[in-house]
Amino acid sequence: MKIPFVDLKANYLAIKTEMDSALLKVVGEASFIKGAELDEFEKNWASACSAKHCAGMSNGTSSLEIILKSMNIGHGDEVIMPSHTFIATAEAAVNCGARPVFVDCLADTALIDAKKVHEAISPRTKAVIIVDLYGQPADHDAVKKSLEGKNIRIIQDAAQSHLARYKHQVTGSYCEITSFSFYPGKNLGAYGDAGAAVTNDDSLYKKIKMLSDHGRTTKYEHEYSGTNARMDNIQAAVLNVKLKHVREWNEKRKEAAAEYKRSLKGVVEFIETDKNCDPVYHLLVAKVPDRDKLISFLAVRGVSTGIHYPVPLHLQPAFKYLGYKKGDLPVSEKLAGEILSLPIFPEITGEQINFVVQSLKEYYK
Repeated sequence: MKIPFVDLKANYLAIKTEMDSALLKVVGEASFIKGAELDEFEKNWASACSAKHCAGMSNGTSSLEIILKSMNIGHGDEVIMPSHTFIATAEAAVNCGARPVFVDCLADTALIDAKKVHEAISPRTKAVIIVDLYGQPADHDAVKKSLEGKNIRIIQDAAQSHLARYKHQVTGSYCEITSFSFYPGKNLGAYGDAGAAVTNDDSLYKKIKMLSDHGRTTKYEHEYSGTNARMDNIQAAVLNVKLKHVREWNEKRKEAAAEYKRSLKGVVEFIETDKNCDPVYHLLVAKVPDRDKLISFLAVRGVSTGIHYPVPLHLQPAFKYLGYKKGDLPVSEKLAGEILSLPIFPEITGEQINFVVQSLKEYYK
């Protein structure tokens, strides 16, 4: 049996009629930039996140970068973030001229360790980026407490946690500013690159909106030197269609994750769920000490897997200049050597899950 890691074609076919109609409308009207679809999506996504404002972006990386710039974070400043995440989080800081400061994560949830954040604070620290990994929100309140008495901002990177909940609050509703990615494989994915910044702060939203559109106040008047990081109308149209279904898809992911965990209890150890969180399982991640052999075993049986992420950021060649060395962040390094992402997507069938489960049981028998 061939089991993909994610099945975007099946996802499209499930909403084909609705999606085709939305796309043809944009093309037929030749309205590709700053159109009604984008206005609608910004309104809809802000509402879904229980927030006042949403600024559509060209991608999640640009969203983080513009958020930092809107806070006047740049040369000489430091931004604390987890090492166990995708490089985009760090790129945003570097692209602003700031220095990323990597900290370790918690062994059970793989999320940023608030105690390590506190230890990493320096006079140059201007912000902390908390990353919601695998569909589970980071502990915002613990990080906030670790920053008490400091003028340090918290930015939420929710690229993997669309509509997840933390202490019964939906992502986007409780942090000063939250960044989202709508890369095609996300729980809410576009048909290309797209992202968004969500906030309740009026002035922050206004500045972010301008910075992402050449710093404009009018077509040819510019308050800031910004950039072109707008979400286009086609992606907005795609997301408007998918937003109607994403809650149902999230529930199907939760059901699939529960079935995996029930069937593999005592066989495979999974990344744990924090008691304060209701994750949406963008990824289902197991911890396996003999990962490479297992990947090969599953591949022979047609089961696709992933590794998120195999090299911690503090050990990436791109950040060698920061001076980190192996052993500096032991939890992140250990996780990088044993994590394995199993196939999970809304359309996955019980038969497919059972095949993966039986394959894992056979391997460990």
